[in-house]
Amino acid sequence: MNIDLNLYRVFFTVSSCKNISRAAEILFVSQPAVSKSIKSLENSLKVTLFSRSSKGVTLTPEGEILLNHIKNAFDEFTLGEHILQKLKNKEMGNINLGVSTTIGKSYFLPKFHEFIKEYPYFKIKIVNKPTFDTIKLVQEEKLDLGIIAVNSNEDDLQYIKLWQMHDILVASSDYLENLNIRSIDDIFTKGSFMFLEKPNATREFLDNYFIKHNFNITPDIEASNMDFLIECAKIGLGITSVVKEFLYNDLKNKNLIEIPLDVPIPPRHIGIIYKDSSSLSIAVKTLIDFLRK
Repeated sequence: MNIDLNLYRVFFTVSSCKNISRAAEILFVSQPAVSKSIKSLENSLKVTLFSRSSKGVTLTPEGEILLNHIKNAFDEFTLGEHILQKLKNKEMGNINLGVSTTIGKSYFLPKFHEFIKEYPYFKIKIVNKPTFDTIKLVQEEKLDLGIIAVNSNEDDLQYIKLWQMHDILVASSDYLENLNIRSIDDIFTKGSFMFLEKPNATREFLDNYFIKHNFNITPDIEASNMDFLIECAKIGLGITSVVKEFLYNDLKNKNLIEIPLDVPIPPRHIGIIYKDSSSLSIAVKTLIDFLRK
């Protein structure tokens, strides 16, 4: 049976008001239009739904049964409309995003701190995975967004550049002094290197740079965490790579010394990846706009 849902809405309103005139005011239609809708519904269902009197209308037993069954549905409609309004007003929303440890700690979390002040009712799930894992999860639509530090050329992903950063080589002043280097080439022949372990987006980026410039480097220490390598460098275990913008205080205080290169490592960008802009929620689009400011 295919009955216009609007007829049920009229029925629901009349049963709540127990008065056709009042229902017409709420529905912003004429009283005859309300009466016609009720009559049309009764004819379709082949039952009488209301008893009419000079005092108004009351539900028949059949009308009571119908009301009991559709009340929950209209309560759900009302709840759905209420939730949609809150989503539109950015009073609620869900975001699932992925970010690596270094980018998350040094870039994303400081910005995210300001974001949640402005949108405190958004529910955020953060998945802390290496960049390549984050890309895969976004492709599989298990994450709404990924914050990554490589230029994504994946055909099925959208990519937005957010911020430029610079990789540099660093070591402690004592370590560099003990190397007794006379030229930059001595760094690569005498130095001990410490890099992130493979597979890793930063490691791949640096390996490509070294290969391009004919530097054959086999690291003595490999780790999964950039902070660990930084601490190793501070106590003089060797040379590591860092993001210059993330190590401002240590470089300023000379806890670590930047090693100048004849050809600097090219800059790279932190960016956002997502699968399909048409399917992004209001909350996710809000975060993207916030990060792009």
